[in-house]
Amino acid sequence: MTLLDRYRGALSAARRIASLHGLARRRHALTNDPNLLIGQYANLKRQVPLLYLLLIIIALASLYLMFDAVPMGVAIVSMLFVVVGTVRMVSWVWFLPPPEEISIADVRALLLRTTWAVVPICVSYLGYAFLLDHYGDASQRAGVAICLVLTAVGCIFCLMHLPQAARLVNLTTMAPYALYQLVTGNQTFLLVALIASIVTTLMIRVSLNAHEHFTELITSRAELALRRSDAERLAAENADLAMTDALTRLPNRRAFLACMEDWVRRSDRTGGQFVVGVLDLDRFKPVNDIYGHATGDQLLVQVGERLQSLGRDRLLIARLGGDEFGLLINGDVAAAKAVGEQVIELLHRPFDIDTHSLSLGCSIGFADFPGTGRSASTIFDRADYALYDVKADRRGDFAFFTPSLEKRLRNETELEAALLSADLPSELQVELQPIVSLGSGNACGVEALARWNSAAIGKIEPARFIETAERLNLIGSITTNLFVKSLAHLAVLPAGLDLSFNLSARDIVTPSTIDTLISELHLHQIAPQRLTFEITETALMRDFDSAITQIKRLRDLGASIALDDFGTGFSSLSYLSRLPIDKIKIDRSFVNNLDDPGVRKIVAAILGMCQTLELGCVAEGVETPEQFLMLRAMGYSLAQGYLFARPMQVEELQGWLHGPGGQYGVADSDTGLESDFSSAKMQRHHLPNAKFG
Repeated sequence: MTLLDRYRGALSAARRIASLHGLARRRHALTNDPNLLIGQYANLKRQVPLLYLLLIIIALASLYLMFDAVPMGVAIVSMLFVVVGTVRMVSWVWFLPPPEEISIADVRALLLRTTWAVVPICVSYLGYAFLLDHYGDASQRAGVAICLVLTAVGCIFCLMHLPQAARLVNLTTMAPYALYQLVTGNQTFLLVALIASIVTTLMIRVSLNAHEHFTELITSRAELALRRSDAERLAAENADLAMTDALTRLPNRRAFLACMEDWVRRSDRTGGQFVVGVLDLDRFKPVNDIYGHATGDQLLVQVGERLQSLGRDRLLIARLGGDEFGLLINGDVAAAKAVGEQVIELLHRPFDIDTHSLSLGCSIGFADFPGTGRSASTIFDRADYALYDVKADRRGDFAFFTPSLEKRLRNETELEAALLSADLPSELQVELQPIVSLGSGNACGVEALARWNSAAIGKIEPARFIETAERLNLIGSITTNLFVKSLAHLAVLPAGLDLSFNLSARDIVTPSTIDTLISELHLHQIAPQRLTFEITETALMRDFDSAITQIKRLRDLGASIALDDFGTGFSSLSYLSRLPIDKIKIDRSFVNNLDDPGVRKIVAAILGMCQTLELGCVAEGVETPEQFLMLRAMGYSLAQGYLFARPMQVEELQGWLHGPGGQYGVADSDTGLESDFSSAKMQRHHLPNAKFG
């Protein structure tokens, strides 16, 4: 075989090796995936120092094998490799930044430099091996060959996460070495070189597989991190949505209460103070009823924008629900007063929505920390109670929770506890007050009045416990108990007497309560015509349509309906004409002021209206003979009050009906009548006359 044939064979072998590498297909391009680049850098930062350590060891080992056969110049070259390798190893260990601190551009540049640095390093070591091959005996030269192969193998392993560099190592060492052995004609070393080339090429394939798995791992980690980031972002967005009012974009009730809790903890540590405000819009419901909910929503948005325009760094504003807003003021009572004045002035200005100019206003209740409580829930409840108080007495203003409100709140809490634990059938009682004819002086009916003698706290005014019962949703049970007792009393009274029974605002809009009353009426076999159910205007205003439906059910039975406390609400002729009622009871405030000529005209006008609408009319709260005479002179036929009789137990009423008080001898002259009223049988008992409902 000629030298040319050997050269051609070696070239063909080199081409096959290059084909196995896929060099023409893959080139030396780096990935564009930043996560993969950082991953490659992190692995190379650990493995390249090992590569240089390997090169140092191989250089020293080769020198050791050939030490007695090489000249001093070759030894100096060996030591030069050791020095350069040591410097490079130290620079990779100590001077390159950690993966989390290096930029992608710097990583890309470093990987490119590392890839192409393989060429001069491999060429240098290959030349060093060729140089040593000219010295020593066959065993020494075999040792150098082994060192060269081990160098290639070690470099490929260390550079497996930079496959471009690993392929260059194989290409620049094994192919030239095989070609060198082919040219020198040493068949044994040529065989070793070819086998080593095949082994390293297979190692390249294995390293590529490992790198592909490494790439998949990095990619999957990046995808997992991205998904985790998306999940965290979505969780943050959901948390934000959960803490934000969808309409006004203000913090919602949950966020407000959570912030209160944080402020309480912070103030406990620092000794600071803050004020909680609960704001309720005045006249908002009529806007919704008249202009629709879309306009109401726009109005709420504008209210939120105005409140946010206060621009106070120490003020948090939230929408608590409906037309209620919350204020958190990082300051003292004086700061809260300033905020309250600003807010009230701000919300009293008209709102322009579409073509409408709408006027609202607001009421605010304040409670301060730590003055009125040490917990967020306590402070909020007391601010809400202060709001309840200000709305009851002076809408359009603000008020702070005070010791007097604290006392009232404690009383109400005590009342609630007593009512929840009460044995209602035994503790509730019914007293009856006669309704008399002003013409004959005879009793023609009685009104049932609720009384509660609590086993825990004693006698309670009806207005107090009825309001509390409505708040606790116990009013249906109370109404049923009182109605059963009233029917039992009516059964033992003369057949000519009718019974008036008061229904609360909640009763008249609760079908189940009306069902129970109708059932009890049938069970006791009482003629419905003997019953008059009294309702108030405020009960009708709660849910007019539902109230009218239940009223018609009672009237269809044959019972009468009376509008109680007339004159204290917002009655009008058109309003009354639509109500299915049979009589009106004039509020006692008119009777008490009959000395006023203006009031007398109103009372006379009410009677005229009732006559026009063909309604009965009863005057309540008659306490003096003068009131009696004026009412009778106006034409009133029915009245009740302390002048005639106080509320009493049924047994006492039976005695009163059969005694001189039950049959008034009405004189022909005013003088005789006044004499009768001044007699002992007309005693006046000034006792509370609060009704049920």
